[in-house]
Amino acid sequence: MVLSDGIKKAIEEEYNSWMDCQYSGKDKAERQKIGAFFTPPPLTIKMLEKFESITNKSILDPTAGAEGLIAAAIIAGANPKMCYGIELDNEILTVCKKRLAKLGVPPCNLIQGDALDSSNYDKFVECNFDTFAIVYKMDDNNIEIGVYTPKHKYKNMSVSRDKANNVLKQFKQRNIMIFKI
Repeated sequence: MVLSDGIKKAIEEEYNSWMDCQYSGKDKAERQKIGAFFTPPPLTIKMLEKFESITNKSILDPTAGAEGLIAAAIIAGANPKMCYGIELDNEILTVCKKRLAKLGVPPCNLIQGDALDSSNYDKFVECNFDTFAIVYKMDDNNIEIGVYTPKHKYKNMSVSRDKANNVLKQFKQRNIMIFKI
């Protein structure tokens, strides 16, 4: 598969937009202890170019991290609903879910666990919805909600805690799947 210069640039830009938070505040020693390292965009691009096609293929990253590989695969044409990841560190998984939600990956496709434990591969469930919301805690007064729809893609909103329950109630009435992370 050959990636255009435009796709390569988009992969690099998406990666750079997450560079500062992809380790969830962990320093190098903490990352070494859990084996958390990133794959730089040039290597990710080379990996993707080794595939004949990623269209309508399931993609699994068993060591997801903040998930640069799946983000790049989606930019290159992978179906977000067919992308899956396992991450050992729950804090980094939170970054991963937020990052990939913007690209349409349902949070239920991303699980916390050890890739060497085969039982973790049984935890994936089919996500039969096109629209979802992710609720992130920001502070005591406001919460952040990310909403993904196929038509409008991803929209971020910050609402007061007072209004949050009303917003979430409206989402439930519209059958929007809600994830709290």
